[in-house]
Amino acid sequence: MDSLTLNLNRELLLDLMKNFYVLTNIKIALFDTNGYEVLSYPYMHCPFCAYVRSFESGARDCLDSNRRSFERCQHTGNMEIYKCHAGLIETTVPLIDNGIVTGYIMFGQITDETNFSNVSASLSSYVSRYNRLQPKGVDASIYRVTYKTRDQIIAAAKILEACTFYVLLKDMVSLHRKTFMENLDSFLLDHLSEDLSIGRLTQEFHISKNKLYESCSKYLSTGIAEHIKKLRLDEAKRLLTETDLPVYEISERIGFSDYNYFCRTFKKEIGMPAGQYRRSERTGLSS
Repeated sequence: MDSLTLNLNRELLLDLMKNFYVLTNIKIALFDTNGYEVLSYPYMHCPFCAYVRSFESGARDCLDSNRRSFERCQHTGNMEIYKCHAGLIETTVPLIDNGIVTGYIMFGQITDETNFSNVSASLSSYVSRYNRLQPKGVDASIYRVTYKTRDQIIAAAKILEACTFYVLLKDMVSLHRKTFMENLDSFLLDHLSEDLSIGRLTQEFHISKNKLYESCSKYLSTGIAEHIKKLRLDEAKRLLTETDLPVYEISERIGFSDYNYFCRTFKKEIGMPAGQYRRSERTGLSS
């Protein structure tokens, strides 16, 4: 999926991330839909992750692990707690706006292993699998990773999930107007001949009626019904100008089952009957 254009309130986001870190002592980060880190707190990785990412193969493993978790969240629409490629605990929560995954919030670089010797041995074993990632001569302190109990991890995950709703509610991360319009209009234009009732749209975009009305009020200069009517009439004008289709067939193609109602609506909105519009447009093109 292509990365969506996002509006970020960086000041509010960083404040929220800092508060999450103060409460949990766990690094938190925001990623776009291509899997690239957009914002994080704290900015620095833990010593082990920073060491691994200093090598091309290690950094690639980290990116691949993140993106696999994003793909799973994209598919399910749900939060996921899992172990990364190196065996550390991470949690990913998708940001879903108007039924569209716009990004991901993640925390990680922690362990639920109580035996630090086992953790160090496991991480050292991971590092030694690469010719260039030899643990020899490396300060053993890099293998000491923040420990959290399983209950603490689940509690932090639930707080993070709640934070995603707060982030969307406060518009800390929101779809750019153009992206919303493109997704909405793309669907509408592909289905102009079909039922485009509010019920159909709420099902397709997986949102409530209130959320649909709120989004349209925010991004459109008119209501959703008026917007659909405009798209249908714009398509009617295009077909009248560019094709020789009978007017009754055009009315069916753009979703007007009642031909007479289409004729009345077209004349009222455009200022002339459909047939006259066709003649005037073609006369203008030929002159």
